Amino acid sequence: MGQAIGKLPSYLVRGYISCLCFCLTGLSEVLASVDICEDPGTYSRLSIDLVRYSDSMFDNGAAAVGQKNNNFDLLFKTEDDRYLFGAGHRYSIFDVDPLQPETNGHLHTFFLPLHKLAGNDHRSFRASIAPTLSASSNVFDNRKITNDAFQLLVALVWGRRLSNRTSLRYGICGDHRFGEYQIYPVISAQWQPHPDWNIQLGFPTSWLSYQISARSSSVIRIKPDGNEWYVLDRNLANHSQFVYESYALEWTFDWELRESFVVTASVGRQFHNRYEMTLLDQSRVRVSGDPVTRIGAALEWRF
Repeated sequence: MGQAIGKLPSYLVRGYISCLCFCLTGLSEVLASVDICEDPGTYSRLSIDLVRYSDSMFDNGAAAVGQKNNNFDLLFKTEDDRYLFGAGHRYSIFDVDPLQPETNGHLHTFFLPLHKLAGNDHRSFRASIAPTLSASSNVFDNRKITNDAFQLLVALVWGRRLSNRTSLRYGICGDHRFGEYQIYPVISAQWQPHPDWNIQLGFPTSWLSYQISARSSSVIRIKPDGNEWYVLDRNLANHSQFVYESYALEWTFDWELRESFVVTASVGRQFHNRYEMTLLDQSRVRVSGDPVTRIGAALEWRF
């Protein structure tokens, strides 16, 4: 992770940590998606998202892993509609039993996204960047943050309307959705065959949406889901990287309770689950897990 973006001067890391901790004080129990490559929307919002998973058995039968995610997202739009900026926190809990990984399993990702928007009805451009800290809780609690906990998420995405019903989106992205840091292409085609239906086919995300009524909609989506964390063992003596990668196939139902407040329920399957970790005996292992069921609930306030 740190090697992917290079080492940074210690004074820059300290300054970033101070800014990040100031912005996120009191928000450690909830978290936001780090999918900076996805469309951030064009409105200010505050959202909370909770996801729970069934236990996944490793392919060798040596252990099982339980997982929980708590997500927070705060985004502000400027008055000229040219920028979106905010803060987020992702709190993931991995319970690996009976293996003993070199981490307490409480993993945090703090980030500060900034999106610059440009374009018109026919063409668009978005440049996004999000300095990020991703580490286990004892790294933050004991102020053991190093450059290896730092991530830099980036995206450059162009859009073009081909007709009244079709559009194209393409660009590049750099993030940890596939586990270890990667820079990869982003491309998708969107088609609206009916005013209530929208289809997007592309890489790395595809979806199908249906507008049920003026206040409710439904989406089926497939997307990558992963991250990498800098972790310490319980004695703070050894450090390593904990890497997780998977794909999620998910159905969501959105209901607008009242103007500006949206409730979302979701259910899906997570598959191609892969974990890379260092154990207490200092051995490095890479294992795969069985597909799991995931259920979630979210609340969003748009302002």
